[in-house]
Amino acid sequence: MIPVALPSIESLLLLFASMGAGVCLLIWLLRLLLSRRARSRFAARPVLGVVLMLVLALAASFYLSFQYQVWQIDREFARRDAARRVTLAQAQTLGGVLMPAGARLTLAKEGELETFTEALFDPPAPAFGLRVSRIERYLHTDYDSKTYEELRRYPHTIHLWGEGPQQVEGWLCDTSQKLRLRVEDEGTRPEFAECVLAGGNAIEGGVGRWPAGTELLRMGGGVVYTDGHREPVNWMVRVRDPLGLPLAGLTLGRPTVQLDENRQLLAVSDAELACPLTLGEMRYPAGTQVKTAGYPLRQRFPSQSWVFSPVAPGQATRAGQSQPVNDGTSVVQTPDGAVLGVLSNEEAGVLRFARIIVNETDPQEPPVHCP
Repeated sequence: MIPVALPSIESLLLLFASMGAGVCLLIWLLRLLLSRRARSRFAARPVLGVVLMLVLALAASFYLSFQYQVWQIDREFARRDAARRVTLAQAQTLGGVLMPAGARLTLAKEGELETFTEALFDPPAPAFGLRVSRIERYLHTDYDSKTYEELRRYPHTIHLWGEGPQQVEGWLCDTSQKLRLRVEDEGTRPEFAECVLAGGNAIEGGVGRWPAGTELLRMGGGVVYTDGHREPVNWMVRVRDPLGLPLAGLTLGRPTVQLDENRQLLAVSDAELACPLTLGEMRYPAGTQVKTAGYPLRQRFPSQSWVFSPVAPGQATRAGQSQPVNDGTSVVQTPDGAVLGVLSNEEAGVLRFARIIVNETDPQEPPVHCP
């Protein structure tokens, strides 16, 4: 956190008093200019009038000095801002990218091209295996712990924009939307981290394709729990399309899906049934919350088990039983329908988050619908 010195009350009062003195002096000079009577009164006591004017002028000088310094600072900021905007006259390599002539750069530090935070290309240029029209870099700065002198700057996050769908590590990403790369440390190669999928990405081991607009995240080191357990998750896919998606035998709305390195399904979370479902002896209404049995629930049940959690006012019913399964309770079932257990949401690891309403506007997304 950078400490900021706030002005004292005394300095603010002095500034307002100085401004008031300047206003009084201006009004007095205007009256002398426009009123013969005021000039006659001034001429009757010229020494006193001159002394009072000098006192007001001296008092107003503090405010004028303050405004002059503000003007100088604004002018210097404008000069620096203009100096940090550079158009390359000839092609050169910066930040590992061959910048073509005419590239427009915004620099973090005046005069140092390697500190560019934004680069614009027209037409798109090759960079990081893609054709991009814009690069945005977020720089990390290291300082000397004793002198606080700047030692070096290097990017820790890179955002790219291009034109239309492009292949990235076997995925078809929509580069008209932001694509993110991460840099683990200075000098290391940027790695793909996140993009928005274009249409045409097949679901491995399933039917259909991931909808356009789906968010794709690369999980560098997998998912690590607080007790040290690690899940071998390589990819996380967040579906935003409200149309139900056929996945692992169910039709799910807006699922978050974890995939391994071969893009095979590992887990599903934060999904809901897009269509009513009958599975074994259980019947669930549309809108029922769904996930796979995650860690540590898999220590009690098979890893491919489903966890169904009705959401009020919906209820799940069980064949041969009159008592429904209500909100707050979850049912664990195998993919073939065998009921393995009926647990509280807390036991099943099902979380419900409060919805925050701002300005009386409910941020709830439109409901999913059955295809």
